Amino acid sequence: MAVASDPVRGVLLAAAREFNSGRWFEAHEALEEALEYAPDDAWPLLLGLIQVSVGYHKASQGLRSGAIRMLGLGLAKLAPLAADAGGVDLAAFRARAEDDLASLGADGSLAPSRVLDPPPRLRFVRAPA
Repeated sequence: MAVASDPVRGVLLAAAREFNSGRWFEAHEALEEALEYAPDDAWPLLLGLIQVSVGYHKASQGLRSGAIRMLGLGLAKLAPLAADAGGVDLAAFRARAEDDLASLGADGSLAPSRVLDPPPRLRFVRAPA
């Protein structure tokens, strides 16, 4: 999936607004709704983004083991995708999530300042088509 299809485009934009505002649970909900009508080739991207969003939500709630699990599951789904799958800058997104996952695993904590200031961002390399 090089560029998001029409039904997925709006969802990715809405989810990015929520994610980039630190509303990771809401981002996950927006992405989850899209699974009902998304084409099969969009599922790995959507599922990976859902799981990473949940991982950050859990981290923000201080739920370390849940954060580690969900970030890891999401990153595993995003790993085989192109760096610009769906128009998303997955290279930067994965790098940040991998750093945060390593931080969680290394010392058992993810400082709130690391998650919130600046928060991880879901950006686009090109507008989803």
